[in-house]
Amino acid sequence: MEEVIAVYDTMIVIAGEVSVTSNSGTVTAEPGGIVYMPEGERVTIHASNNGALTAYVTYPHWEEARANALR
Repeated sequence: MEEVIAVYDTMIVIAGEVSVTSNSGTVTAEPGGIVYMPEGERVTIHASNNGALTAYVTYPHWEEARANALR
């Protein structure tokens, strides 16, 4: 999945493996790993073949950011 990050985003990997590629390079995280993705960064997120379970912490809340972008 390729995306431009709309908020300050921190992804925590709970299960599986996730790779995040940006202009800065590629970060691979396993369970317990944390990946920070700043607002405006273009990233490609790829889960391992077995998938991954992640949790996100964002600021501001992604719904608020989306609402502001639509104004």
